[in-house]
Amino acid sequence: MKKILFMLAVLLSSVGYAQPPCGTNPAAGNTCALATPICELNGYCGNTSSAYTVNTWSQSCGFLGLFDCGLTGEFCGSIENNSFLKFVASSTSISFNVWVFNSTYGDGIQIMIFSANNCSGTVTSYYCSQLAPSANSQTVSASGLTPGNTYYIMIDGFAGDVCDYTFAANTGVAIPVDISPVNSSICVGESVSLTASGGNGTYTWTASPNLSGTTGTTVTATPPSTPGTYTYTVNSATGNPLCPSSTTATATIVVNPCGCTVTASNSGAVCAGTSTVNLFATTIANATYSWTGPNGFTSNVQNPTAVPIPSTPGTYTFEVTVTDNGSVCTSTTTVTVNALPAVSGGNNQAVCQGTSVTLSGSGAQNYSWDNSVTDGVSFIPASTQTYTVTGTDANGCQNTAQVVVTVNSLPTVSAGIDQSVCLGDVVTLAGSGAQNYSWDNSVNNGTSFTPGLTQTYTVTGTDANGCQGTDQVTVTVYPLPVVEAGLPQTVCAGTSVTLSGSGAQTYAWNNGGVDNVPFTPLATGIYICTGTDANGCQNTDQVLVTVNPAPVVNAGADQALCQGASVTLTASGAQSYTWTNGVVNGVSFVPGTTQTYTVTGTSLTGCQGTDQVVVTVNPLPNVNAGADQSLCFGTTVTLSGSGAQTYTWTNGVTNGVSFVPSSTQTYTVTGVDANGCQNTDQVIVTVVPYPVSSLSSDVTTGNPVLTVNFENNSGTAGSYHWDFGNGLEYDAQTTAGQQVAYSNPGEYIVVLTAMNGVCTDTDTLKIEVLPFADPEVIVPNIFTPNGDHNNDTFFITADNVKSMRVTILNRWGEKMHQYDDVQGFWDGTVNGNQASEGVYFFQYEAEGINGTILKGQGNIQLIR
Repeated sequence: MKKILFMLAVLLSSVGYAQPPCGTNPAAGNTCALATPICELNGYCGNTSSAYTVNTWSQSCGFLGLFDCGLTGEFCGSIENNSFLKFVASSTSISFNVWVFNSTYGDGIQIMIFSANNCSGTVTSYYCSQLAPSANSQTVSASGLTPGNTYYIMIDGFAGDVCDYTFAANTGVAIPVDISPVNSSICVGESVSLTASGGNGTYTWTASPNLSGTTGTTVTATPPSTPGTYTYTVNSATGNPLCPSSTTATATIVVNPCGCTVTASNSGAVCAGTSTVNLFATTIANATYSWTGPNGFTSNVQNPTAVPIPSTPGTYTFEVTVTDNGSVCTSTTTVTVNALPAVSGGNNQAVCQGTSVTLSGSGAQNYSWDNSVTDGVSFIPASTQTYTVTGTDANGCQNTAQVVVTVNSLPTVSAGIDQSVCLGDVVTLAGSGAQNYSWDNSVNNGTSFTPGLTQTYTVTGTDANGCQGTDQVTVTVYPLPVVEAGLPQTVCAGTSVTLSGSGAQTYAWNNGGVDNVPFTPLATGIYICTGTDANGCQNTDQVLVTVNPAPVVNAGADQALCQGASVTLTASGAQSYTWTNGVVNGVSFVPGTTQTYTVTGTSLTGCQGTDQVVVTVNPLPNVNAGADQSLCFGTTVTLSGSGAQTYTWTNGVTNGVSFVPSSTQTYTVTGVDANGCQNTDQVIVTVVPYPVSSLSSDVTTGNPVLTVNFENNSGTAGSYHWDFGNGLEYDAQTTAGQQVAYSNPGEYIVVLTAMNGVCTDTDTLKIEVLPFADPEVIVPNIFTPNGDHNNDTFFITADNVKSMRVTILNRWGEKMHQYDDVQGFWDGTVNGNQASEGVYFFQYEAEGINGTILKGQGNIQLIR
C-alpha cells in the first residue's frame, strides 16, 4: 500500500500536448549513485522495469531522532522498483510533461524530485506524486531550485506497476546548446542573423569571419564576398557540467554568386489550326520566370507547355523575364503559323456496280486518300462511299477535301418462283425489281398462256439508272393420275367401313369418308374418291356402300338391392342375347358390388344392338358403437351409435340418453340405414373405483434454506404428481417420499395428486419459510496481545452473518492485517513481527445470511 505524506510546491494536471518521439537516451540508473545524467530531457523515454531493485536510505531527524528525513521517510509512498535520473537546474523552477502508458496493472508511476549530498543523509523533496496511466500528458512542476545545482528525478512503479513513460521538457532543465538557423544559403554581400539557445544562457561566439559580436544570444554574420562555405561556432561551457559534449553548436552559411542570362526557344513552326505550342527557357538556380505572349498569355512556369497559339497565319512573339537574386534578364522567341493548302478531291461521281472509277486530288503537293485509294489510279468501288483526300504542301501543312462516289447497284430482277402445273393449266410470268422487262420464248410479261411441256424462261430487267439484271424461271408440266375407288360393300348400321383409293398419292372422299380410315356410314350411298398424285394433279372414281339396320335391344329397368341379395336380368328386341360379367339371360345371380351390365342382341341379318342396366348393391351400414370407455364409479355415460339412420341397444339402453352403469359391461347396437340395410357394433364400458390421496411432512415451518421431507400415504393409485408450490413439480410411479429445499421466505402450498389412470384425488399441505434476522456485530475498542491468553486477539463478534472482511490500518493508512472470515482475528503482528502499541484504524464489511450488507469502521487500541 502507498502512503501520501505531503508535497512541496507541486502542480499535477492533464494537458493536451502532443507526445514527442523517443530519442536515443540511456536507461535510468538503478541506484541514486548511478543516476543517469540528462542532457536532453525532451523526448526522454523509460520504463519501470521489474529488473530495477529497491534503492533507498534512512536518516534520523526531528525530536529525539524519531523522524526519518532520508529518502525512505521523504518519499510519498513505499518504494518498489525505483530508478534515477539527474539534471542541472537552469532556473529556480522546473516544468515538464509526462505521458504514462502500456501499464501492466493500471496503477502508473510515482515521480519524486529531490536533492541529497552524495545520495545519502538528509533528502530535500521538491515534488512527489502518483501519475496514473493516461492518453494525455500530465505536467510535473517544482520550485525553490538553485540554478546550476544538480537535482535527482526518481521514478518508481506505483505498487510495483511496470509501464512506459515519456518526458517532454518545458522549462528549468539545462539543455544542449543549439543555433538557429543551422544551414543558410545567401548571395554575395548578404547577412544572416544567428540565434543561440540552450546551455546556461551565456554564449561565446568565434570572432571571425565577420561577426557583429562575440557574446550574446543573437549575432549577425556577414561572410566574405568570395563564394564558398563558412562556419560559425557558439559555446556555453558552463551550461550543463553533466554533459560537456553538448556545450557547443555550429552553423553553416553558403555564399552563392548571383546574376542571370536566359535564352528563350519554342517547339517550332505550326500550321494554322494547331491549338498549342511549347516554350522553353534556360535553367537558372533559385530564379523566378515570367512569360508574356499573344492574346494576353502569361505564365510563371520555366517551360510552359500546351500554350494557346492564334489560328491566323503569321508570326507571333513570346517573351520571358527571369529574376535571380534581384537581377532581371529577358529573352524572346518567335513562333510561325503557316496557312493550310486549298485541297480539292474533284467532282462527285456515279457508276453502276462493277464499273471502275479514278480519283485525283489538286491544290497541294502530295495526296493521300482513305479507304486504300491511290491518287490517279482507277479502282472498282464496292458501294456508295465518301472518299477523303489529305493534301500536304511544302511546309508540311495539311488540309482535306471529300468526293462522293455513288455506286448504283444492279437491279435485283426476279422472274418469280419456279412453277409446276398439271397438263391443261394456264401460267402467267411477270418480272419484278426493275422498270422494263423482256422474256424469251415469245412470252409477254404479265400475260397468261398454256404451256404444252416443261421449259425454262429468261427475263432481262432494266432500272431507271440504265443498269440491267437477269433471272430465270422453270415451268414444269405434269400428266394426270389414273384413280380407282375399289369394289362395292354391304354392312350393318353402326358398322365401320374402310374406303381405299389407288392410282394416286393422296385421296379425298365425299360424304365424310377418309381414305384408309374406318368410318360408320349412316345410310346406303355412293362415295366419290378424288386422287392427287405427287405433283398435285387430280382425277376421280366412285363406289356403292349398302347399310342394313341394327335391332333395338332392351336390357330392362335398373335395380337396387342390399349386399347379399340375388337378381335376374332378361333382355328383349332381338333373336339371341349375350351379357357381360358372366350373366346368363333370364338366370338369377348374387352381385358382389354395384355394376353396369351390358347385353348384346343379334338379329336374323346378323346385325347387333346393345343396351345396359345398372344393378345397385347397397352396402351394409358401417355401424359404430363408439370407443370403449372407462369412468369412475357413479359417473353417468351416454352411448350414441353412428353410421346408420336408426339404432337399437341391448341392456335397455336408449341411443343418446345418459345412464349410470353399476358395473363393467359390453353393450351391442343395431343400426339401420336409409336403404333398409342393417349392421351391428359393440362397446365396453369399464367402471373404475376412486383412488385416495394422503400427504404429510416432517416440518411445516423454519428458516431458509428449509429442507422438508414429505411422505406419500395414498392408496389405490398407480401414479402421483407432486407440486411443491415453489415452481418445482415431479411425477412418480410409487409412494416413495420426497425431499425439497425452500431457499426464500414465504408460504408454499404443496399439492399431491393420486391417479389410477382414470380417476384422481388430491391432498394439500402448507409450508411456511420464515426470513432471517438482520446481521449484528459487536466491536471491542482495546485488546492486549501479551500472550496471557486473555484478550490476546482483536475480533468482531457477528450474529446472522455469513461472510465478513476486516482490514486494520496504521495511522499512515498502511495495511497492517486483513482477514476474510467470520471467525477471523488479528493477533497484533505484522509479517511475523509484533506491531507497536497505539491506536489503529479498522474497517469491516459483513454480509448477513439474509443478504443485507453491513459496513463500519472505528479505532482499536493495542496495549501489551
